[in-house]
Amino acid sequence: MRNDALAQRPADSGTMDVVTLMRRATLSALVLFVSASAWADRVQVFSIQDCGDCADRIKDELKKTRGVGKVEFDKQKVELTVKLDDGVADDVVLAAVDHAGFTAVVGPGQGRYLAHPEYPAGADVAWLSRDGSAVGPLPKLRVADKYTVFDVYADWCGPCRSVDDHLREVVAARKDVAVRKLNVVEFESPLAKELGSRLEALPYIVVFTPSGKRVDIAGADMPKLDKALAAR
Repeated sequence: MRNDALAQRPADSGTMDVVTLMRRATLSALVLFVSASAWADRVQVFSIQDCGDCADRIKDELKKTRGVGKVEFDKQKVELTVKLDDGVADDVVLAAVDHAGFTAVVGPGQGRYLAHPEYPAGADVAWLSRDGSAVGPLPKLRVADKYTVFDVYADWCGPCRSVDDHLREVVAARKDVAVRKLNVVEFESPLAKELGSRLEALPYIVVFTPSGKRVDIAGADMPKLDKALAAR
C-alpha cells in the first residue's frame, strides 16, 4: 500500500510551478531563436529587364549600397540573386539598379536582354545560330564574291553590341559585304566546341575575303575589322 501511495502521490505544487516556468522559458528562447533566424539575412531574386551591358554596372552600384551582401548574376536568366541584411527592403535593390541605368523587378523568370536593333532593309544579313547550335565548317558557309563576316556573339556580351553597331553601318554603305550572325550563348555550347581553340573570348569575328582569305579577329577591334574588309 505504501508503495502504491507513493506512486499515486501528486507532485508538490511548488515543484510544478518551477518546472512549468522552466519549460516556458525554454519555449520562449526557442521562439526567439526561430524568429531571429527567420528575420536574419535573406536572399532575393530580381529579374533585370532590357539588359545590355548591365551586369558589372549593377554589381558596382550594389557594392556601394548599405545592407546588400553577396550578389550573383545569372547571365542566361538575366537575374540577380542578392543577399540582404535583416530589415533591408527590396526597394533598396530596385533603386540601386535604377541608379545604374536599368530596371529590375522582384522575382525570377522575367529577365531579358535589350533587343538588338534591326539591320537596314536589303542588307545581306542572316542568323545561322540563335541558340548555340553547331553550324558546320565556316568556309562552306561564306558567300561567293562577297566579304563574309561571321559575327560570333552572345546577348550578355557588352562589346559584342559595339561590333553589331559597326556592322550595321558597314552593310548600310556596302553591298559587297555579307554578315552571318552566330549566337554562341555560352562557351560550352555545341557552337563554341565546334569553333574550338580559336574561340578564346568574345567578341570573335571571322572574315573571309571574296578570294577566300580568312582573317580571325578577337575582341571589338574595329580597325582590324575594317582592314580585313579592305583586303583582297
